[in-house]
Amino acid sequence: MNTFLAASIASLMVAGSAVAADSPKADGFRIESEAQFVRDYGDQIEQVGPGVFQVVKGPLAGKNISIGEAGVNYDLAAIRAMKPRTHTERKQVKSQINRLEAVAARYGEMRALASANTGTGFTAKLTESGTFPCMYFPPGGYPVFYSGGALVTATTELYLDRGDGQFNPYYARARATASGLVYPPYNVPSSISMLAYAFAHERQIGQPVLDEHLGITSAYAEAGYVYSGPAFFHDMIATATVAGRGNCYGYVSVTDSMDLWY
Repeated sequence: MNTFLAASIASLMVAGSAVAADSPKADGFRIESEAQFVRDYGDQIEQVGPGVFQVVKGPLAGKNISIGEAGVNYDLAAIRAMKPRTHTERKQVKSQINRLEAVAARYGEMRALASANTGTGFTAKLTESGTFPCMYFPPGGYPVFYSGGALVTATTELYLDRGDGQFNPYYARARATASGLVYPPYNVPSSISMLAYAFAHERQIGQPVLDEHLGITSAYAEAGYVYSGPAFFHDMIATATVAGRGNCYGYVSVTDSMDLWY
């Protein structure tokens, strides 16, 4: 996979195999803004709601991508509607709800900042910063704007070759990774600016696997593989998320799931 990150924009790469671990993989999707994402990849995606898209063509088909405040609200509604099956899953769902509520609240803070700085060009600068806008307010000075990017992957797949070029339908796995990076100018003091969260779960009997990290200029999280099988059914989910913290705002998330019965 090629990673595209540049100091002047925010970018997101979404990757993972559609079914087979050895199937061809695309380099991913670069996102500077929602409008650019739709313009460049409109032939591969369908919009299922404000800020939410599903990949419908290519090796990444089946992934759901959520971007920005609308994406947070969509994901929050979806997880609130989940029906946990175990005590462990209930705890995990509650943790995810708390995390997304905090991200949603930060968008409210960002709107308040924009409203308080009406007429200063603040809103335009914020919009130009893309998916991960960052701003620092030096004492007595003008705001400093900068941005960041993220790489998120989520995969649920069949993986065990049965010897005839096909994959055994009774064995599946899920995995997620998330990393974020920001580019503060020299005159911006260091502060925590990124949250990376990776989650994988076999929902029938398995234990959720998750990893979460905060970082000053970068953050990385990896949920190792969880496995399902041998079984006549697979119910798995993998989610990778990056969100802004401190001087930075923003949200991107990719989810992949498998609900197969044989």
